[in-house]
Amino acid sequence: MMKVAKRAVVLLGVALFNTANAAETLPEDFVTAKPQVQLYMAYAEFKMANYSLARAMWQHVEGVGKAEALFNLGILHEQGKGVESNLEQALDYYLQSAEAGSRAGAYQVGVVALAHPELVSADTARHWLMIAALDGDEDAGELLRTLDNSDSADPLISVKRLLMRGDSELAFQQLVALSEQNPPDYAATTELAWLYETGLGVERNLQKAAELFTIAAEAGNPKAQYALSVMYATGAGKPVDMKESKTWLTMSAAQDYQPAVRQVSAQ
Repeated sequence: MMKVAKRAVVLLGVALFNTANAAETLPEDFVTAKPQVQLYMAYAEFKMANYSLARAMWQHVEGVGKAEALFNLGILHEQGKGVESNLEQALDYYLQSAEAGSRAGAYQVGVVALAHPELVSADTARHWLMIAALDGDEDAGELLRTLDNSDSADPLISVKRLLMRGDSELAFQQLVALSEQNPPDYAATTELAWLYETGLGVERNLQKAAELFTIAAEAGNPKAQYALSVMYATGAGKPVDMKESKTWLTMSAAQDYQPAVRQVSAQ
């Protein structure tokens, strides 16, 4: 499978990053930052819909951040954010990510196998899901059981399968129902916020995304807490408030949400 060509040149305090399709200028503070911080900075650009810059940043990340950077590049190619949608290219990134040690990458290989068994074998998916599950990833364990039993008690797996198949509108409807049930499924609320943030299956609406992230974060969802932290840090969906950003980041890290843990450890 073709690899995206990349080259970094440092000139006058900035790095000029060239891809096959575009050139992005990487800020000096990004180039000189630790890999964990680079991941955070790239995610911030992603949240502000600066997908080409986020892509260039993730392509630049090496060392301890490379596994998660590869996973995020897979997301861009899966959803067609800043690049043409290409599930095979996305899968290649997910596999590289899993091989580099990313739980998220391993999980996503499983989702691809569930939705598109013609692209990746069940045995390959089981291999990576087992590694992630043994590393403590409960979601990977649940998805592994789904692959083995063709059924799951977790409705979010059904939603993720729909998203992988491109049926984002039905996925959106299911997330709304899960979020509005009593009691609400706050993991679903977080995923719904993500759809509003990216404009997948619904018109992009940062204010609505921020509202939903806040609801889920206040209910204790660590993924939402991390997303809210980035919103307060960037001003995308929330006013810039570094104190609030740090508060939510710390709460997310306290629940062992790995992106937050990495950012806290890098500070």
